[in-house]
Amino acid sequence: MGLLGAGVYYGMTVKLGERTFFEHVRAIWDTKETQELRRGTTQKVGGLVDEATDKVVKGVSKNAPGKVLMRGDGMGADPETIPAEPPQEKLSPQDRKALRNIIGQGRIKPSE
Repeated sequence: MGLLGAGVYYGMTVKLGERTFFEHVRAIWDTKETQELRRGTTQKVGGLVDEATDKVVKGVSKNAPGKVLMRGDGMGADPETIPAEPPQEKLSPQDRKALRNIIGQGRIKPSE
């Protein structure tokens, strides 16, 4: 933080020729060439941002609540989406108790 503060201080106060560092940057920023660069970049990046936004919106709507996006081999199902369902696994009371014991052991803080 101190280095950043020192850099800002010297960039604002120490003259490098006729101007300070930040005055040089401002002068460069206001040139015709830099303005053209900014316009061209804005046009190009703006189009890319629009395309990316469209892809994200389409992906979200395709993977709307109630659907799960399938990756890889969908095992004969529609490769895009299948309806979301609750887990099919049933646990016996003994298995539930064993799992609760395992989870409970993780909650116990080790004594010193």
